[in-house]
Amino acid sequence: MDVYGTAVTAITQIYQVTVFIQGVISDIKAFDEDRAEIRLKLNVQLSTLLFFRRTFFHPDHGLMVPGKVDPFIADTVEGLLVQMRKTLAEYEIVAAKYGLMVDEYNIEPDQSKAQETLLERAKSKARSLKLKGYDWSLFDKKKLNRILDSYTEWSESLRNLMQHISQETLAKMAESDHRGFKSSGLEPVMKRRELAEAKAPASYRSLTGAITETGKLTGGFQLGKWPSGSEASEVIVEYHEYESLLKRDDLEADEIEELKDPIRNLAWLLQNTNFSGKSSDTLDQPKIYALECLGFIDQPTEERSVFLYRLPPSESGITTSLTTLHAFINAVDSAKKRPLKRPSLNDRFSMAYTLALSLCNVHASAWVHKNIWSRGILLFLETSSRVSTSGLYEHRISIPTPGNRIVSYLSDWGYARSVQQGTDMRSDFEVEPNLYRHPARQGRPTQQFSCLHDIYALGVVLLEIGLWATLSRLMDAKIMEAESSGRLPRPKKVVEDLVMLAAQGLPKEMGMGYTKAVLACLKGEFRGTEGSSLAMDFQDKVVDVLKGGIGL
Repeated sequence: MDVYGTAVTAITQIYQVTVFIQGVISDIKAFDEDRAEIRLKLNVQLSTLLFFRRTFFHPDHGLMVPGKVDPFIADTVEGLLVQMRKTLAEYEIVAAKYGLMVDEYNIEPDQSKAQETLLERAKSKARSLKLKGYDWSLFDKKKLNRILDSYTEWSESLRNLMQHISQETLAKMAESDHRGFKSSGLEPVMKRRELAEAKAPASYRSLTGAITETGKLTGGFQLGKWPSGSEASEVIVEYHEYESLLKRDDLEADEIEELKDPIRNLAWLLQNTNFSGKSSDTLDQPKIYALECLGFIDQPTEERSVFLYRLPPSESGITTSLTTLHAFINAVDSAKKRPLKRPSLNDRFSMAYTLALSLCNVHASAWVHKNIWSRGILLFLETSSRVSTSGLYEHRISIPTPGNRIVSYLSDWGYARSVQQGTDMRSDFEVEPNLYRHPARQGRPTQQFSCLHDIYALGVVLLEIGLWATLSRLMDAKIMEAESSGRLPRPKKVVEDLVMLAAQGLPKEMGMGYTKAVLACLKGEFRGTEGSSLAMDFQDKVVDVLKGGIGL
């Protein structure tokens, strides 16, 4: 059977089994407390299947029609759907036994009556199931929840796949099917892509009001208060020193304006972009861990621009502080004058995964970050109810609380946004930042910035997390030599050293899966250099591998 036929069959059967489970649990008293939650989970999965089929299986331009898609992506789709079906295999056998796997219950956008009929028939079979010990045991509460967790993970991957494919396909399809596109939960992705191509309007200007700094400066970040309305709002302040050209004293007004345009464009873009976890419709939009930008303030006297971000809440009575990944790795116990103990393996995988997931979804929006390094990544403590600036160090040195984890937020954005817009090729010979950059971007760049260059920088940061040592320590000798000689290390030698550190140190620290993910980033071992093939391979070789480590 061809890929198209296999995928359609799998979707139909997954749909029928999901509805069957919904019908049966509606008649089991043990599920009284959790029934609403489980039904909601199942409804989300049903919605995903419906949107996927409607959007990607159109009879004229559907993605899985032979010849319409890269074979690698088609195989990935087929494999994903087959895995989802395997997860529910035992339930499919039982549903088939009771005659609930027939063509009249096929999944179609306008066949809600068929779903209702299937649901009612499943309810009526629940009584028969009680007489069958083996069949009924499938609906043990713990067993069903365990299987649904696995099913939900595969469904999540399917939604991520929809997002990646959207980069090349959904823009055209949206013209003919606005409703399906909006319902898929991917509308915010396309809005980010459109924003990346835009410029800040002439009316967009610097914010007014003086910032009152609080706390200590951490890297380029500072806590502060900014007058917003009748009260002062707590904000995160991010400082960007003017580039050297902008510091010259012989510039004309129009030249100054032109040099400041990238700052205005970036601030406007970040301020008008929705990074929240919920879309306007039924499905969550792809997750990006990043701060909500409030705007920027130009400070020509200090020769810098200031970006303001909304501060995530902290528990009352606990001191708020900011922590970069770089500072967290290098943290020292002030009493013992020794490095603090390393975070748990789960937390280190969580820091790595949230960073990789964010970059994956940033690229799916046709953005590039351009400035990934550990000094520009903020860490927060994620609990079941919030993301907090406080409690990181307490969490690190105590017995971990189930459900709490450390997450990484992409910050310190570079000024280039859209993949298509390209970037300037100005030289930059600051030593440490260059060591995070792809060889083609170190010193005097020889290539336009691309997604692969971001992925390389991610690999360097993942190496730091895995070895729990910053590049400033790992490459200390090279940094000192470069600063004294005025010459950057040879890019090829830098890559060789980083690859060697990863191959030798990571297996015993983080395992072979993590090691392979880092090496793939550093070596650029992915299918293609852009588009859906790169995105899917990055998802498979890096994002999914790191996600699997969180539960170790």
